[in-house]
Amino acid sequence: MKMVGIVYIYLCYGIHNLLNIVTGEKEEPQAVLIRGIENYNGPGKLTKALDITRDLNTISLINSDILWIEDIGMIPEYFTTPRIGIDYATEPYKSIEWRYLIKTDN
Repeated sequence: MKMVGIVYIYLCYGIHNLLNIVTGEKEEPQAVLIRGIENYNGPGKLTKALDITRDLNTISLINSDILWIEDIGMIPEYFTTPRIGIDYATEPYKSIEWRYLIKTDN
């Protein structure tokens, strides 16, 4: 059973819905947390602005007419950094550069 492209939305700190997109097959846990879009920096602000709630959990981005991702042909330049807020983690995990940021002209 393919699970790629499934939305996983969960409640964080009892306040914010966070949007993840499952990118791996079943039994291979892989997902991407969507942390922001233009004008909405932060995963909680993003889901609030787009009215993304846990009611959308488990929908498929492959064939949904409710939530989808559009390919506009953009190939951004990006850079990586270690994740933030995981000082409790041990090495090498807290130093792995799994945070991807799009380069801007600012």
